[in-house]
Amino acid sequence: MEREGSQVDLFIAVLVRFPQIATIHYDPETNALRLAFLLRGAQQDFSNFVRRFESHLTLFHNLRGDDVTVASLRKTDTGELTAIEVVRDLPSISLSEFNLIVELVSDYYGDAVIREGQQMAGDDEFEQNLLIEALLMASTSRSRERLTGFRENGRVLVFSVPLGVRES
Repeated sequence: MEREGSQVDLFIAVLVRFPQIATIHYDPETNALRLAFLLRGAQQDFSNFVRRFESHLTLFHNLRGDDVTVASLRKTDTGELTAIEVVRDLPSISLSEFNLIVELVSDYYGDAVIREGQQMAGDDEFEQNLLIEALLMASTSRSRERLTGFRENGRVLVFSVPLGVRES
């Protein structure tokens, strides 16, 4: 259970640190994180964003010498809102990559990105960054639960579903 606790703490820390991330999911079967960004009124070309995003991420990982096993983007339109999902494997993601992903989405989509909460002050951001780095380093074994973290009414919530239990 220690692993799930640290992963829950990681989800909370990431959502608190990055108000642009609407939800974060973990799939234990693929050992992948899914970061969802919500956009309102986004008119920008998604295929152009994908090319830009992939070129930046490829360069980032080449410079770091990272071995990335899961990396993909998906767009879902649902009426007024658009969801952009970034899928990344948990073992190779870093705080620097979280920063890069959030900046790429925010720079490209600008004010269309829905932010829940305020940007953190310098000292708070520094402490949150240290916490995220520590939690990422502690994440070495695989969780046996699907986790979903999101915000609701100013609070961060994380739900878990053990493997083998069907979600309804």
